[in-house]
Amino acid sequence: MFFNRYRAAGNYYNECVARGSCSTSPEIRSLQEVILIFLRQLAFYELKLDELNASYFENKDTIIEGVVTLIATGEYSHEQMLEIVSKIYSKMLYARKEYLNFCSEHNLKCEDLKFTLKLNPKMTLPDIIQSGEKAFLLRYKKISPQQKNLNEILVMVIKSVSANLIRLKEYDKFDDVAYKNMLNCLNSLNYPRTSADKIKENIDNLARIDINLIDMLEQSQKERFGEITKKLVPQTTKPGKAVLVSGTNLQNLYEILQKSKDMKLDIYTHSDLLIGHAFSVMEEFKNLKGHYGSCFSNCVLDFATFPGAILLTKNTYPNIEYLYRGKLFSAEEIPPKGVIQIKEDDYSPLFEAAMEAKGFTHGREVEPVEVGYDKEETLAKIHSISEKINSGEIEHLLIIGLSDNSDTQEEYFRKLYALLPEKSFVITFSYHYRTENELYVNLVNNLPEAYNFLKEIFALVPVNSENISFFFTKCDANSISNIINLSNLGAKHIYLTQCPPYVINHNLLSTLKSLYHIMPTTVPSKDIEKILAE
Repeated sequence: MFFNRYRAAGNYYNECVARGSCSTSPEIRSLQEVILIFLRQLAFYELKLDELNASYFENKDTIIEGVVTLIATGEYSHEQMLEIVSKIYSKMLYARKEYLNFCSEHNLKCEDLKFTLKLNPKMTLPDIIQSGEKAFLLRYKKISPQQKNLNEILVMVIKSVSANLIRLKEYDKFDDVAYKNMLNCLNSLNYPRTSADKIKENIDNLARIDINLIDMLEQSQKERFGEITKKLVPQTTKPGKAVLVSGTNLQNLYEILQKSKDMKLDIYTHSDLLIGHAFSVMEEFKNLKGHYGSCFSNCVLDFATFPGAILLTKNTYPNIEYLYRGKLFSAEEIPPKGVIQIKEDDYSPLFEAAMEAKGFTHGREVEPVEVGYDKEETLAKIHSISEKINSGEIEHLLIIGLSDNSDTQEEYFRKLYALLPEKSFVITFSYHYRTENELYVNLVNNLPEAYNFLKEIFALVPVNSENISFFFTKCDANSISNIINLSNLGAKHIYLTQCPPYVINHNLLSTLKSLYHIMPTTVPSKDIEKILAE
């Protein structure tokens, strides 16, 4: 389970604004609290058992998947939520029993937790929600507002680390050191007296570990799918039966291409899987026909108009509640409500649905889109930018991060570009306007590749340079983790887009501003004034 779980705002925010439903309901918040309580308790027993050499991280899948589930609770039915909560609770009880039995058998005096929340088989989901509300209120009565905000930031970094650990598993890799550090941070939430300084120390340490995971992911992608290249991707459809593969999971895309290569099926990517076309290994598949739709503006419309079967790759949670579901499939252990589950990597139900569907009766001409980059050509441009900064020809370098391309931000950056002074330059991974003072690299929200690209820049232009202003255009857990790292590395000017309050509320933003010197974007004219004054 993963992203777009860790893209908490993203496309969902664009669509929920239109429906007037952008909020985290009290019920969802309470369920998240219940899950978090059981996860931190499970982390306690997991660590204790490891200390005693009684077991070796037997619950790591339950814990990291449970943490990432916190982002996607709104996509589950009541029955699925009961299943998730019950699974984590039963795992926690079993770990506790195993721990206490070990202590008893070896005559050890062992620490145990006081339970603030207990379940019984007769409890319904509303009962659990009510218990979660009480636990939520009780928890925050015991700590200061600063501790509360720091704990929320810590949970965001825990989510980011967990998501990246899950992605590593897709490449048959894991990082036990990162996992244990994440466990210790999760366990720290059991102790309300943890000082604000200690919580911040935990945040900073875990964020550094998160960067190492991103580096491992970039290496893993390269090993499995080859080098990134520059590719002109067709968006034109052709007559025939088709499968749409949506999300971020490159491994799922590869499996679909491999297993359907001898079938009369055309495979189209969707959403962030556009980047798949840029990897050299994917070029081997003639059944990979192109990219379909524009999820950045309306995922629901894309899915509703696609005349074939659709796979939501692992770790993908778009907003699908209003879709026709008979053609939607997912490889998740617990798929979104109404979506057909793919089990044991058997994609035959997906392929059968595609063959039975109408398919494209005629082609549709759409302009191709460029994705990826030519490494040699781009490195030459980065060297040129570095030389111009050193000579004073470039005084202000703006780096615009990955984005889900909202209309609001599109308007913001269009105006910002228009106000840029002569001696400025923009390196952007998202919003671009084909100006002479711009280097656009389309990596389609593939963070490991973006991170690798930034390393090339920082090798020539120090991250703590007074000349650089960073613009973060996403409000997800991974972005917050990256912001913390940049700030700790000495980045001077970090701007964060206006985030929906259900993702980052005012108090949380104030803490990020004071501790990590983040500046929320306002209006382009005022932000340009700040940049020029820096």
